[in-house]
Amino acid sequence: MSRTKVSGTGGEVLMHQLVAQGVEYAFTNTGSAEAGFFDAFLTVPGVQPILLLAESLVLSAADGYAKAANKPSFVNVHLAAGTRQGSGQLQNSYFDGTPMVVTAAMRDNGSFGDHNTLGASGGFSQMGAVEDITKNRWEVTDGGGIAMATRRAFKEAMTMPTGPVYVAYSSPALDQTGIEATIQAAQGLEVAQTPNGGTLEKIHDALLNAENPLVVVGPDVRNSGGTREMLDLVENYALPVAVGFFDYGGFPMQHPNYVGPIDGMSDKGYDVVCCIGYRQNTRASAEDEKFTDAGMIIGIGQDPAMLGNTFALDLDVLGDVNHTLRALNALWKPDHANLAHIQKRKMGLGEQSAARLAKQSDGALSHAKDNPIHPMYLGDAMARNLASNSVVVSENFRAFDHLMPFGYGDNDMSLVRTAGGSLGYGLGSAIGAQLAAPDRPVVLSIGDGGVMYSSSGFWTMARYSLPILTVVWNNMNYQTVRTNFAAWGGNMKDQNKYPETYLGDPAIDFVLLAKAQGIEGEHVHEPGELEAALQRGKDAQATGEPHLLDVHITTIGDGADSTWHKAIAAHL
Repeated sequence: MSRTKVSGTGGEVLMHQLVAQGVEYAFTNTGSAEAGFFDAFLTVPGVQPILLLAESLVLSAADGYAKAANKPSFVNVHLAAGTRQGSGQLQNSYFDGTPMVVTAAMRDNGSFGDHNTLGASGGFSQMGAVEDITKNRWEVTDGGGIAMATRRAFKEAMTMPTGPVYVAYSSPALDQTGIEATIQAAQGLEVAQTPNGGTLEKIHDALLNAENPLVVVGPDVRNSGGTREMLDLVENYALPVAVGFFDYGGFPMQHPNYVGPIDGMSDKGYDVVCCIGYRQNTRASAEDEKFTDAGMIIGIGQDPAMLGNTFALDLDVLGDVNHTLRALNALWKPDHANLAHIQKRKMGLGEQSAARLAKQSDGALSHAKDNPIHPMYLGDAMARNLASNSVVVSENFRAFDHLMPFGYGDNDMSLVRTAGGSLGYGLGSAIGAQLAAPDRPVVLSIGDGGVMYSSSGFWTMARYSLPILTVVWNNMNYQTVRTNFAAWGGNMKDQNKYPETYLGDPAIDFVLLAKAQGIEGEHVHEPGELEAALQRGKDAQATGEPHLLDVHITTIGDGADSTWHKAIAAHL
């Protein structure tokens, strides 16, 4: 591996290390304490800064980039305060295991004082702001340690289980001059590639002989590059496949073996359950425990925290998912396909898939003339009209993104989203995804509530001419919260009054909001206008311009007719 010697300021050494690491973009919101770093953009070429106007957007953009590019991203935010500003999105990244190196300048208590603007308070460390939402974290107080610490951070972020790491460089370290440093790119540590043969034989036998099996697929299949092996496995053994929490892109949704999201279907009645790369989202209580009547539960994954934590495993393989699947597939023999129960299951999966897709299409078309536009029809229209190779970035919880035909191939739609649940993810993530996939159309599918957490992201889209089509699902509601309130019941349910979930009065004009930041758009009120509007959005993308559709949809679910909100007292 090549090593080079450089000399310069701490900021220049950091920039040399980023160039060697292959970093294309530094996602950032500028701060004065990081002046030594920003000065290096003028002296060390190779890294493009991407300015976002709030730290939460910086973090979500880096997350979207890492997921779409399948490589670690780099972030710089401002001191302890900027770190905290971005912590909601850093929590998402930690929840998802996104490989990122997050950096900031640091004013330490010893050299700057114990009551410093934007810094950690006396007796506390800047590390404390990220202690529970990063894989690892370091402070660097001497410029001579910048190259090594940064290399170590990339190594840690990329090594399974992947995740965000944090490095705080003291401002004097970034400003320090005359530093001699060795620059060398880091690699993630390689996990053992040969799973235990006896365990694999037992898994093979269980899958081969199962009468009613289920495979639950999670994002680590894609993260490991194991999609082809995944398809071979489930097709050979004729295994039905469910996906995890909001992971609609976790398995091709048009595939005959796909049966749905595990959180929306029964988890009972299976003799063999095999979880592969599955990052479960469950409470640790008896009533929420999954697969309680399964004869055998198998776990294959690359994050030990995701294996055997909320339900016990009978067989497990910890290691690179792609390599484990490849080794498992090597045990398959062609004559296994002739087994009667496998043939029968394969036929049954094909029939249920055809019935499911027909029901899905019929359900959407039954709402084709609803006014306001029904969200099911919007999801169906997007599925039929968007480019087949679109990258769809989703920040939707009660929408119908799952109607889009996500798949594994380069010409299939792919999904980028977080399962962490912290709002404000969508706009930044779409920016990062477009930078990671410049030759693919990127579509942001986002609820109206989500937009308002991160609306200054439109400015960054416009500044860098990122041709993102934003589709706002506008029902003037925090619909997820309202429906959860209704399920909770109480006075809210009885009176049909759901405090602070209605977002009208005044209505937010998302077209004007985007236009104020340099992006053209249009309102869509009529279902008959929808397909033409989507086409105009695609046409704008083709010219290299971002575009926004403010699609006015109907509210659905309990409390859908409620527009009540508690007005402030008149005397105030």
